[in-house]
Amino acid sequence: MKGLVIKDIMCLRKQLTMFAYVMVGVIVVSVMYVLSAKFGNVSMAAKEMMLDNDMTMIDVKNLGSMALVIFMLLPIAVVGDMVNVFQADGKAGFHKVERSLPLSVKKCILAKYISVFALFGMGVFLDVLIAGVLSCLTDLLTFGEFLGVIFSAASLMSIYSVLVIFFHMILGYGKESYAQIFSLLTMGVAAFVFNLKKIWMFFTTDFSTGDMAGEINLWWMLDFIKEKAWMLVLIAVFVSVLSYLGSCLVAERKRGVN
Repeated sequence: MKGLVIKDIMCLRKQLTMFAYVMVGVIVVSVMYVLSAKFGNVSMAAKEMMLDNDMTMIDVKNLGSMALVIFMLLPIAVVGDMVNVFQADGKAGFHKVERSLPLSVKKCILAKYISVFALFGMGVFLDVLIAGVLSCLTDLLTFGEFLGVIFSAASLMSIYSVLVIFFHMILGYGKESYAQIFSLLTMGVAAFVFNLKKIWMFFTTDFSTGDMAGEINLWWMLDFIKEKAWMLVLIAVFVSVLSYLGSCLVAERKRGVN
């Protein structure tokens, strides 16, 4: 099983190269941004918007926080896309060889899940190091809020990745793009259903009245990923277990038919 994990990671070596470039870019751009938000043009623009009554202090801080959130999302988003692994396996015909390996179906599938979480673990570790530096340079986000953003991003990407594995097991090789689409649709529908009340409140709020409810509706997602990352972590664990069990069931049935 260790060899399968190494094989999967080697299939992602181009992504790992891109990940290295993204990490360097994120470090440089994010440091420049927080310094500008504190001393430079971004800080001056924020003050001008507040003087013109275009935005409140909360809006300005949340906009700045959102930019940092995007910076922290990039490394994790780059590192863990399993589609390239499946495409490489399909081109090499490895899915045929895999059936002859002296490993059970469950262990072969488990190797893919280990590969996903190993890569995300690396991304989280490096993101935490960046967060430690940025938290010393800015008051937009505390180190604890940075951690919330990082674990929220890792949880969401983990959910996406394990769903891709599950739908790939159902659809088979050559249909990886459909697995991606179904994964995103599943996540989108789930997010819509669980947040239907908040979405309804957002579209029915009259922002022109200056009602604070509108402000809360506008930034609730940002507050959620900063302060309640543990909920996304638990959801990611639950979805991962279901995805693994479902993938094993589908794979065993397909092997039995073939």
